Amino acid sequence: MMNVKRYSRESLRDEKGMILVVSLMMISALLLLGTTAVMTSTTDMKINSNYKTSTQALYIAEAGIEVARGQLRNLGGSTLSQILAARAGANLSLSNSTDSANFYANSAFVTDDVPYVPQTSFGGGTYRVYLTNAATLTGVSPVETVTSTTDTDLRVTLTSFGQGPNNSLVVVQEVVKQLTLPPLPGAIVLPGPSVTFNGGNSNASGVDGMSESAITLTSAASQTAVVNNLTSINRINNYTCASPPCINNEAATIDPTWNSVSGIEGLYTTLMSMADVVTTGTTTLTAAQVGTTANRKIVVVNGDATLGPVAGAGILIVTGQLSLYGNFNYKGLIMCIGQGKLFRYGGGNGDIEGSILVARTRDASNNLLTTLGDSTYNTNGGGNSDIIYNGANTSLPTAARPFIKQSWKQF
Repeated sequence: MMNVKRYSRESLRDEKGMILVVSLMMISALLLLGTTAVMTSTTDMKINSNYKTSTQALYIAEAGIEVARGQLRNLGGSTLSQILAARAGANLSLSNSTDSANFYANSAFVTDDVPYVPQTSFGGGTYRVYLTNAATLTGVSPVETVTSTTDTDLRVTLTSFGQGPNNSLVVVQEVVKQLTLPPLPGAIVLPGPSVTFNGGNSNASGVDGMSESAITLTSAASQTAVVNNLTSINRINNYTCASPPCINNEAATIDPTWNSVSGIEGLYTTLMSMADVVTTGTTTLTAAQVGTTANRKIVVVNGDATLGPVAGAGILIVTGQLSLYGNFNYKGLIMCIGQGKLFRYGGGNGDIEGSILVARTRDASNNLLTTLGDSTYNTNGGGNSDIIYNGANTSLPTAARPFIKQSWKQF
């Protein structure tokens, strides 16, 4: 006969109680996990939403800065000092732009400065930009502060308030400086160790350096090559200036900007960032592209370019070979850099009033050279085409010069 083990009713009731306790603990744990997941998801959504709205506000503030820079490029007949003075409020002083709270605090604008760019709707938000002076750099005199209404160094501060969705606000600030180019010391400037030079066979054409050299070079070898070529074709007297000799090696005095790969390429980068027209590859330039004396343009051709027969004005930069044909006129600065090649073909008339720089800064694969290479300047054919130095034309008019960003920060 089998013996069957029996459990008491009390023992069974104890086990049922444990099952209930364990079940409640599991349900509580699941609830806790679910609540945590919901809270984490909600927090992530809020973070993403805040990031999105603050990014939008940043873009809006940056747009305001660019609008302000565009306005500065069109000063008309006013000076920066006059424009700064017009921004001062009732206290006749500009707000201290080192602290954005001097403009905006407790969700309201508190400055009495007149906005340089008024509240403007943009991209689902608004921007407003204030203009103040920029503190002078160490060692520069006279000393200016951000609140000064008199400017002497062409540097100012733009503070832009970008307001985006959900009351997001971003404040960005730039110190900008008006573009100025160092003077070119000749009608034709050919820096580098040597040059392939052909002055052409037209006795009706000439180069007049006026108060500068007709041709400026930066090595004895280049000077010898140019003088020998012009002497051999009996055209050296076509290259004139106010104080002969007019074909000079000016390596000791030329501004470094025009006599180094870093200086020339740095200027190219700056001008490229604000160019009115940029093309790539082989380009035949049109009258609409190259500007007029009333609307001078910065034009950059990343490749070979052909100019003629058109009239243009401003700054023309070509990184490949520049070919000049027939009747054309240009008032401004022509920079043949990169491959450093300029060719003039055929007859025709037309003048260049300004200056020409031809400098080789890159190799055949378009890699930067460590030092300037040998440039090529070749003009041939008949006609009456003069190059006349004009210092005023080698840079854009003061009232139309763009402003370059020197520093940026976000409050």
